[in-house]
Amino acid sequence: MAILNISQLVERFEQNEPISLSFYYPNENISKTLNALLAKILAKQNKIFLLDMMITILREIIVNATKANAKRAYFKKINLNIDDPESYQKGIENFKKDIVGQLDTLEQDLKNNDLKVTLTIKKQDNGIRFSITNPTPIHPVELARIKTRIEKAKEYLDFTQAYEDVYDDTEGAGLGIVLVILLLKNAGVDPSNYKIGTDSKITQVLLNLPNQLRPEKITTTIQKQILEQIEGIPTFPDHIIQLLELCRRKDVEIKDITLLIMRDSALTTDVLKLANSAGFVPGKRIDNISEAVMTIGLKNLESLLMTISARKILDERFQKFEQIWDHCDKTASYARTIATQYRMNTIVEQVSLCGLLHDLGKIVLLSVNLELTNWIADLVSDRKIRTSTVMEEISIGISHSEIGQLIAQKWQFPQYLVEAIQWHHSPLSCNTYKDHVAVTYLANLLCGVESRKYFHYYCEDEICRQFKIETEDAFTKLHKLCMDTYNKIAQ
Repeated sequence: MAILNISQLVERFEQNEPISLSFYYPNENISKTLNALLAKILAKQNKIFLLDMMITILREIIVNATKANAKRAYFKKINLNIDDPESYQKGIENFKKDIVGQLDTLEQDLKNNDLKVTLTIKKQDNGIRFSITNPTPIHPVELARIKTRIEKAKEYLDFTQAYEDVYDDTEGAGLGIVLVILLLKNAGVDPSNYKIGTDSKITQVLLNLPNQLRPEKITTTIQKQILEQIEGIPTFPDHIIQLLELCRRKDVEIKDITLLIMRDSALTTDVLKLANSAGFVPGKRIDNISEAVMTIGLKNLESLLMTISARKILDERFQKFEQIWDHCDKTASYARTIATQYRMNTIVEQVSLCGLLHDLGKIVLLSVNLELTNWIADLVSDRKIRTSTVMEEISIGISHSEIGQLIAQKWQFPQYLVEAIQWHHSPLSCNTYKDHVAVTYLANLLCGVESRKYFHYYCEDEICRQFKIETEDAFTKLHKLCMDTYNKIAQ
């Protein structure tokens, strides 16, 4: 279904009409359409904060339905009777080896056999009803496995516990159902709202998203460690706090700032280094602090103070993660380029700072448990989940965005910076500094594209429209501009 029909679909939904999407395989166009549709529907229901969770859940259900259809097509293709236990065992091994993880190779077979998945969404008095149907019944062996997973999933407190217990390599990781139930519990949706039914012809998954949510706060040992670490993080030194206050005053005297800077030899070096950098291109070498401050300006000085102070505290207290800081440097450059390109002149310096500090929380998360954080990253990549935050929340009980927000508030960062850190993966949830968040989100996403962590169709529809990058060509053109600008500066 074309993206141009989204508004009509939402209008029909608001009129209590069921709306449906039918497809053979959830390709990029289907994914982008579903993302945009859900964003609009949830926004109208004041539940946009559930967007990433619902996208993750529906993707899991849809992939499972597609896999069931693909299995039928595969058994037919190799002339094996899927209902015969011996043939099933033989065929499922080959299916796992040949098809799982690359279902798109069977897309033509799915079309030839008219094996579609249909998603229907209906507004109800007590919430939203989602129905996912595929024209193949569940095999008895699969049904038994599903029931076991559902019952076990209700007992788990977090996803790491589930992973070791339920891992089933028969047709993949076997974690989809557990993931769905834990995400629902975390959002305050009773697992009884998730039902799987089958008969001799079809399989149907029903999911009710109620108006009233009762979130279960996941509390883990790691989460407690993280909160203790945040509590123990020192505030900025007094002279840095004084300098930040001076930078924000309209009637400040440059000499007052200069005297404070000169008390800190390392800071003095950093200010002179910035003033003599390529970004300012001075006509002569600057060796005087007063002149350096006037050259870089108070906004840039404020950004420098926050960045070097944050990095110094985190690097001294936690492990050094140069890769994260390198990513932040690139994100800052991309954010500056985007803001400049779209004539957001009043926030260019601010979004650059947002890019520099958006991943503060990730450093703390990696320091507390590197193995778990890397495992989550692998899982997010393997299952094509748009953001790691949903997995962090059900595995740890807190996301790196929330950790960063707590640190930013502790350090009394400006509110635009707090919100950019908090919402850099969920821009539609931001209500105040929308442009700051949108630019930071897009800059971070563009950086992720280079490592195949993100794709064009991951980008929120509203953000694509705001920056006029609805087509992949326009998206790629902006990405190239950001890369070229960054590489030119780096040289």
